Amino acid sequence: QSHLDSGRCLKTFVGCAGMPNLGLAAVLAAAVAPGAAAAAARNSTTGKPYIVLVLVDDWGWDNAGYHRPNDPEVATPTIDRLVREGIELDRHYAYHYCSPSRSTLQSGRLSVHVAYGFDDPLLRSNVDPDSGFSGIPRNMTGLAEKMRAGGYRTHMTGKWDAGMATWDHTPMGRGYETFFGYYHHAVDYYTEHVADSSSKPDMCGNLVDLWNTTGPARTRNGTAYLEEMFTENTMGILDRHNPAEPLFLFHAFHLVHTPFQVPEEWERPFLFIQNVQRRKYAAMVHYMDAVVGKIVKKLEDKGMWDRTLMVVSSDNGGPTYHFPWSGPAGARNAPLKGGKFSDWEGGVRVNAFAAGGAIPAARRGTKLEDFIHMADWYATVSRLA
Repeated sequence: QSHLDSGRCLKTFVGCAGMPNLGLAAVLAAAVAPGAAAAAARNSTTGKPYIVLVLVDDWGWDNAGYHRPNDPEVATPTIDRLVREGIELDRHYAYHYCSPSRSTLQSGRLSVHVAYGFDDPLLRSNVDPDSGFSGIPRNMTGLAEKMRAGGYRTHMTGKWDAGMATWDHTPMGRGYETFFGYYHHAVDYYTEHVADSSSKPDMCGNLVDLWNTTGPARTRNGTAYLEEMFTENTMGILDRHNPAEPLFLFHAFHLVHTPFQVPEEWERPFLFIQNVQRRKYAAMVHYMDAVVGKIVKKLEDKGMWDRTLMVVSSDNGGPTYHFPWSGPAGARNAPLKGGKFSDWEGGVRVNAFAAGGAIPAARRGTKLEDFIHMADWYATVSRLA
């Protein structure tokens, strides 16, 4: 069966996620408050807010300036400002690693209800045509499908990691009109080789993972730093968008996932950090913050920010492990215990906030301490459509 109707999910507070949805209902009420709706109606034929979801990869709790102020190792001025002007989501939870969280976001289902192993994204079974794959079961409706049904233009940039075994599992099969990014867990930031595959001698293992909607992005592969290309793509989407139409934009960073790679000029301000992994991680967080700023600036320049609801979240806690093949990770989740792959709060309680002009002035600068789960956004965003 397709996903439960979004209104039913909001009324029962379960079925989409196991945690109460009362806090998220407050965020939703803010986004569609009369003042915001009136402002939207003056600037659009639909009266619907623009929705911009930004997902950061492996972002540590204590690697955000609003959690760790006045520390030169953490430079997130744009995000800190947006938190001050928006709603800090203090108890926002996700799964403890990438793929399940992303599948939850796109499907509105808790991770146990999607095939969330993803060790082999091409894994498939001829016995079960719906769920016998790595990826969201084919008979579950995707978030972008709901948004398109509500009249939204739907675009995605960045990391998918929610299935690729069939067309139905791809972003386009889930409702996105355009997609520029990669399907797997991680790639090299300069070559787009699937992480840990470039040393394999066989052709099937030596994979390049960079796609432009319906086919490989062969003319872009290896031409620039990956996040630079992602930023350029999202800027192009916003440049081309007709403000009279509602927009659903999903920008999914590869940052700050391994491999720890960042342009030298971005690493240079953090040379005082002696640990290489921590230094590169800090530089990558700073780069990510700058991209968020560019997205906001573009929305402002287009006259769209005043009726935008932007939600920014990490997909899991920051990595604090030490693997033999990758060395120590660079994140910090203090004062939370644990990190990525852990069920302690350091692995599942994530940085998140909502910002934008669609949030009325009375709600700005507040901290929401109610429990929210990644799965809740499906019903909430669908309701806005």
